[in-house]
Amino acid sequence: MKKFFGSLLGGGLIGLPLAFWWIGYEEISYSLLNVAGVEEVIVREMDFDFVFYASLLVFAIAAIIYFVWSLIDRKREETFYRDYDKNRKHS
Repeated sequence: MKKFFGSLLGGGLIGLPLAFWWIGYEEISYSLLNVAGVEEVIVREMDFDFVFYASLLVFAIAAIIYFVWSLIDRKREETFYRDYDKNRKHS
């Protein structure tokens, strides 16, 4: 569980700045004139393409972090068991 949430946090911390740098957030706004007795209404929308691609980038980086973390854990366990067997045979 720690590995999963740690990789998601790392993906967010690495992926979001990369998304702003590579993809770039573009604010979408337009104005409507004379709507319901109001002279001008400014409508601001979210850039959903940016949100979609940024979330893909965050999940991809989180998956890479999870995979690398799993490899490191596996190597650490193999080294531990190899040293344990070696010490047990010499005792």
